[in-house]
Amino acid sequence: GSTDSNWIGGDLSKQQAAETEAWYAPSMYNVVKQNGKDVHLVIKPDVNCQVNSGLGSIRGARMAENRRSDVTGTQKQRLTEPMVWRYGTWQPTSWDDALDLVARVTARVIDKDNENDLYVSMFDHGGSAGGYENTWGTGKLYFESMKVKHCRIHNRPAYMSEVHSSRDMGVDELNYNYADYEVTDTIFLVGTNPMECQTNLFLNHMVKGMQNGAKVVISDPRRTVTVDSCEQVAGAENVLHLPITTGSDVALHNTLFTYIADQGWVDADFIAKSTFQGDVAVAADSAYPASLGSFEAARVACKMSLADGATATGLTEAQIIQAAEWIAKPKDDG
Repeated sequence: GSTDSNWIGGDLSKQQAAETEAWYAPSMYNVVKQNGKDVHLVIKPDVNCQVNSGLGSIRGARMAENRRSDVTGTQKQRLTEPMVWRYGTWQPTSWDDALDLVARVTARVIDKDNENDLYVSMFDHGGSAGGYENTWGTGKLYFESMKVKHCRIHNRPAYMSEVHSSRDMGVDELNYNYADYEVTDTIFLVGTNPMECQTNLFLNHMVKGMQNGAKVVISDPRRTVTVDSCEQVAGAENVLHLPITTGSDVALHNTLFTYIADQGWVDADFIAKSTFQGDVAVAADSAYPASLGSFEAARVACKMSLADGATATGLTEAQIIQAAEWIAKPKDDG
């Protein structure tokens, strides 16, 4: 019943009120050792944090659960030996067997042709406070000892941005403020399902944007829960779902770009300050090819008519025009 030894300053032996800051899920709690003594550990989102407002992600909300505990036994969930896929299932094996298997497969690939045919798949960060140390050893092995040139990480086909090719367009990842969603006129989602895969961002910021009048354009072959959620919040008349043919993203974007540029819905001053004028850009290296160069060069290289874009994407010309208008058409006040 004491309130002196807990962070909330409340009596946690009593029933708490609804929506209380003191509430936490079972995954946010554990019993861990501190200075040789068992102590209660709670890792929970901060309701006063303007980024998540108390919302927890599937990974962040399990940080306490993932800590080692001799009381709750969470350490038993951790792997203590290698797992090998055999006979249609993951099976535990010895370190000697696992290392021998990796060595023999590696040698077979190299002997069959050359070492550049060797590809590895690894995870790039541990999450849940694990950090880069989780893969420091494998990184040293692959890149320094084995000289591996081809590597893919968790959810992408290479060691690169999750939105590969965006850097070639001059758009690096993580290039905006989360609060932009709350004040924008239009939210353009491409091949993503943020209600499920970016729940905190969607609920805490995109929803606020829609409540403030933002329209939503969603380019996705699937009709996801995000489409339904946006229609519920913003109204179906303010949500445009573009069920494009799989793999036709570039065609859609080139068509949108061509139509918007042809209409003159561009910020000429911003473009002049942010793009090459006349001279074509020079590639930094083989991993980063040259950009298109000037805005006019981009218009020529990416030109695609409404008719061709509609054929490639499976959309109607009217749908593409509506998306372009929501994205770029100037308001009456400029």
